[in-house]
Amino acid sequence: MEMKIGDTGGVLEYLQQKQFVDPNFFYAIQVDEDDLIANIVWVDAQIMVDYSHFGDVVSFDTTYRKNKEGRPFALFVGVNHHKQTIIFGAALLYDETASAFIWLFDTFAMAMSGKQPKTILTDQDAAMAKVLTMTWPNTCHRLCIWHIYQNAAMHLSSVFARFTSFSKDFSACIYDFEEEEEFLCAWDEMLNKYELKSNEWLERMFKLREKWVLVYGRQSFCANMTTTQRSESMNSVLKRYVSYKHNLLQFFHHFDRLIDEHRYQELKADLRTCHSTPIASFPVEILKHAASV
Repeated sequence: MEMKIGDTGGVLEYLQQKQFVDPNFFYAIQVDEDDLIANIVWVDAQIMVDYSHFGDVVSFDTTYRKNKEGRPFALFVGVNHHKQTIIFGAALLYDETASAFIWLFDTFAMAMSGKQPKTILTDQDAAMAKVLTMTWPNTCHRLCIWHIYQNAAMHLSSVFARFTSFSKDFSACIYDFEEEEEFLCAWDEMLNKYELKSNEWLERMFKLREKWVLVYGRQSFCANMTTTQRSESMNSVLKRYVSYKHNLLQFFHHFDRLIDEHRYQELKADLRTCHSTPIASFPVEILKHAASV
């Protein structure tokens, strides 16, 4: 209802034109009970190819707000063979409810010929976690460690202020242990050392430990990503291209510019790769051979 007159028709015409130029272009629109647009998701043919190559690990984030009404803009991103951030899909959502996420994840998988990621990284959203368990039960769901730290700093601010060693001990619990028993012992020692046995936030986080403590994630391929930082950095890049002052159609056009720029950067990296030989970290024959290949 907040869309300006002509916005809906303009967006539909834009999506249909994209599909005319690229027959593999995929878009889906969910309407509400009043037949008003609620959610939109779209991917083009190149995104589908990229996802087939690099979509084993996906970072998903809805932090960025497209407009002044605060509607979530959702991005599926990952990493390519140059360690560059790559976009796997985008969606404009009406809200962040479970029903919206169910529709989004089901529709995204359908667009990608049923392929679901092996690992997905998200922030600590309860509705999202519940939906992922239902829709993608075989996907390993990992929580962003950066968000865990941010929440720890907020919920345990007094502990961080009183004890300079707490940050080191908390970090060790996340990263340093190879065996579960070692982690459990270190966690108990930390709780006793800082008198945090009855801390409710730590109790809740301990129940979710398999989603964020590294000892439980070593068997899951994550493409060297432990945070949704690529999504966060993409949000800052987005601000250079789109603004809440843009109408919906302008938003789509400016987002296309962002996609084109990322693909140009990948082409440049491909060119450098074809005309240069990587420098080996150590003068080992097998590394030299790999570099030449």
